[in-house]
Amino acid sequence: MLTSKQLMYSDCLPFPFWENLTRAFRIAIIAPQDMHNQTVTTSAERVKKNTKRNPVRTRARLLAAGVKLFSSRGYDGVSVEKIVNSAQVNKRMLYHYFGSKDGLYVEVLRVVFAELVELEMGVLGEDVPTAEAIRNILERYLAFLESHVEFVNLLLWENLHSGRVLDAHPMLLTKSPVVKELQAVVARAVERGEMKQAVDARHLLVLLYGACFMYHSNRYTLPHTVGLDVSRPAVLRDGLKLAQEVLLYGLLAR
Repeated sequence: MLTSKQLMYSDCLPFPFWENLTRAFRIAIIAPQDMHNQTVTTSAERVKKNTKRNPVRTRARLLAAGVKLFSSRGYDGVSVEKIVNSAQVNKRMLYHYFGSKDGLYVEVLRVVFAELVELEMGVLGEDVPTAEAIRNILERYLAFLESHVEFVNLLLWENLHSGRVLDAHPMLLTKSPVVKELQAVVARAVERGEMKQAVDARHLLVLLYGACFMYHSNRYTLPHTVGLDVSRPAVLRDGLKLAQEVLLYGLLAR
């Protein structure tokens, strides 16, 4: 503290003294107020950010985490904690959007399998000659399975578990619309004389799908069992060509 005598001779004090005194005043009086203002602003920004949470994005992140984890580890190998940690969301968000782990798993199956149904309905709905329709559906099946490894794995897991989830939700993965559309393709083919006779569209669908599925469901064992490396595009092209020729030869009138 300066005495009155020192203040009288303050003009004689060196400049650094006043500079240090000013700095001390700012630290003691002004800085705390600045820090308070900064804290208030940060809190306000955080509240604003929280109020702008995107529920659609949160649900999508949970669903994506579910697809990834369930397809790689199966239902029993995935916990709620693993799902929310992968999605980087709060646990209560999973229960809010899906009700339970079971609810998320059912939605994962529904969404992933719906992509294939959409593809099937699009191809079978095209008004093209029967031979072209069969070639197209086989080509699309093979391409879909190649780009949707999660679909293949989820189907394998569900069969491994004896379809227990599907037993509880019997209409979840129904192919009824696809079978109906395929039966219409067969009926038109017979009417136009392109097919020898009508066939059961359910069996035909299994043949079409099965001709492509094994290349991906057994992608890790085929190289060892029959020497086919399905990671090579040429191997898949050869398989597709043969499947098309065999099915067309057996189905179409000659």
